[in-house]
Amino acid sequence: MYMMSILQESHQIIRQTYKGVMKILLVTVICTTPTSIFASNSFYASALSGFNEENFEKAIKYLEKDIVFNPKSSESYILLGKSYEGLEDQNNALKYYEIAFTLIPHNLELNYLIGRVSYELGLIEQYAEQISNLEILCETSCEEIVKLKDLAE
Repeated sequence: MYMMSILQESHQIIRQTYKGVMKILLVTVICTTPTSIFASNSFYASALSGFNEENFEKAIKYLEKDIVFNPKSSESYILLGKSYEGLEDQNNALKYYEIAFTLIPHNLELNYLIGRVSYELGLIEQYAEQISNLEILCETSCEEIVKLKDLAE
């Protein structure tokens, strides 16, 4: 009887402790999640503002912070690529376009951007690959494929 009483008391103490820990965990999750979502949106908005002002260094700084919170944001990688192009750093531009391509390979603009930068860097095989991709993606002739083919003429 005595053992049963001790077991019941222990069980109650464990349940109360567990409930307390779970409440703290829940409050922590609720309090931190909106902050990180807000921070990510704020970083991207600041980056877009910097890009529109042609302050590419500022855009890059905020986009690098944004991808920490949202590593699957193809928009952030594309804007990073465009920002590096604004700084005339084609190698980094291509790097970020290729990351975005792993997330959204069907995007027409992105295929064009990769093709254009590849052509500018003398990566003719990659340029030709992007033309092939666009020929598959565009059921009829599209603006992106026309602009990309015009580069070689």
